[in-house]
Amino acid sequence: MKRNPVLLAALALSLLASGLLGYRWRQAEKQLQETVRWTHFVMDSLGTTVELPPPPLATGVRDSLYWQWVATTARLQSRRWQQAVRHWVDLRSTLLDELDIARLKEQGLEDPPRQLRKSLLDHPDLIPFPGVLGGTMEFRPDDAIILLWSPYVFARFDDGHEQGSLLAAYSVQPGGQIQWRRLWATLE
Repeated sequence: MKRNPVLLAALALSLLASGLLGYRWRQAEKQLQETVRWTHFVMDSLGTTVELPPPPLATGVRDSLYWQWVATTARLQSRRWQQAVRHWVDLRSTLLDELDIARLKEQGLEDPPRQLRKSLLDHPDLIPFPGVLGGTMEFRPDDAIILLWSPYVFARFDDGHEQGSLLAAYSVQPGGQIQWRRLWATLE
């Protein structure tokens, strides 16, 4: 029985394509689950603290004044929620304690967790793997950068096709300059 090489190549290519699509589908499902979980957290925190002000007690006050007051109060409360969500996101992705943060502030960093994350985002050159299919390896922002005990950071990176993890160490130079050193990296 003679095998057709074109048919075998087409079969191998279709198996490879279906495997790649299955892998991407699984990644998208994981991201969807993370997004749904995060959205539920935010919506639960927003929905449980809404307190609209009572209507004004003065007679003769127009309704529009009351609704302006409600809108202003809602905006202020929204800002408080945003600050609370930012605070909990920062706490969720850091193991730095108050002593570590105080030491980093003494070395010249005003907001150490935020500045360390921003500095790492600005150093994709720490990633030792090239992007594939025209992608560029970059760190994922914020919640995928975990500040471990000083001076270590664990970060996730990807190029839209491939993803991986990295462990890095930082040192703060005089003037608040942050220098990075890659300790370990892997593709998944």
